[in-house]
Amino acid sequence: MNFLILGNGPEEEQWAQEVNAAERHEVLAVFPGIEGLPTPSQPEDFEAALALAGIEAVIVGGEKEVRTEWLRRVAATGLPAICLHPPGDDSEGYYQVALSRHETGSVLVPDLPARLHPGLEALQRAIQGEDFGHFRALIQVSSGWDDLVHDHFSKRIDVIRALLGEVESLTGLGDPPGPDPDLSLVVQLRGSNARRAEVRITSGQEEWERLTIQGSKGSLTLEYRPNAYSESRLIRQVDGEAKVTTDLPTWSPHQTLLSVLDQAIHSHEEVGPHPDLFDGTRAMEVTEAVARSLRRGRTVDLHYEVISEASNFKSVMTSAGCMLLLGILFVLPIALAGPALGMNWTLYLAYAILPILILFALLQFLRFAANDQSPPPPNDAP
Repeated sequence: MNFLILGNGPEEEQWAQEVNAAERHEVLAVFPGIEGLPTPSQPEDFEAALALAGIEAVIVGGEKEVRTEWLRRVAATGLPAICLHPPGDDSEGYYQVALSRHETGSVLVPDLPARLHPGLEALQRAIQGEDFGHFRALIQVSSGWDDLVHDHFSKRIDVIRALLGEVESLTGLGDPPGPDPDLSLVVQLRGSNARRAEVRITSGQEEWERLTIQGSKGSLTLEYRPNAYSESRLIRQVDGEAKVTTDLPTWSPHQTLLSVLDQAIHSHEEVGPHPDLFDGTRAMEVTEAVARSLRRGRTVDLHYEVISEASNFKSVMTSAGCMLLLGILFVLPIALAGPALGMNWTLYLAYAILPILILFALLQFLRFAANDQSPPPPNDAP
């Protein structure tokens, strides 16, 4: 496939190198250009980049201030895409794609490769089996810089969901306290069947990042180097015995996601390969819940709703109904007080209330005419 890459940061440059290294893929253009990376086409602006002949897929990157809009525009064209995660400071970018994908047929794969790491299969067996005893907790320890919540937590929560299922409640603790911790972040999570997980992110650069399954008899840890998933190992300890370390085979997250994109394009299943748009959206929703927990200093319960035209219509009608009720409470006293002040025309304002209410009630029936074809959400992990 011929790729267009949007953005010229280090992540986009790495993606360009990986695409060119793949057998059946090639970078046709980059906007704006990456120094030292020759491409067949050099678009002058974003519009020219999207209009290039021969573009078959897009890597959506760029600064977060423009990434959401670029993602929306790419999805509107129907081009399949891999989006650098997160798409912005919230889930708005993913929501916009979800509401338009039935019309355009766009395919979106978020850049969340950790759930596809070959070491995760061993962790899943550890959760389901009895080798490590009764499951106690899943703990992820990592490091990062700057925005620990939106940049780093949003990328790491997806692998927690892949192992434990949907997050039902969470509590965030940051240092310094407040919505933007930059020294450390600890998030306690509860999933289905009261399973517990914990994400710890500290400021700086650690040699290894760790994902640990703790059981009543021992633990199993997946260790990998930051930004170098190809170097990883499993550390096993049971009943106080010596730790057993197993090196894992090399693995390329970029090539794996390119394969996921290719499968998603040619898949005819209702729910395609993961990670997908649903996974990216859920990751951002949990991230937004962490931000609320840090801001309010309390536990946040999560209640999910499938993104669809029907749910969007109900949200709009709920807002319109509230505004209509407030409008009636404001207009009715004015209509009744007008004649006493010599303004008899205000009575006509009261006469308009009933027709407006009837019109609003009729609009409610439009949702039954909507053909909601949203795929069901995938089942929770065991």
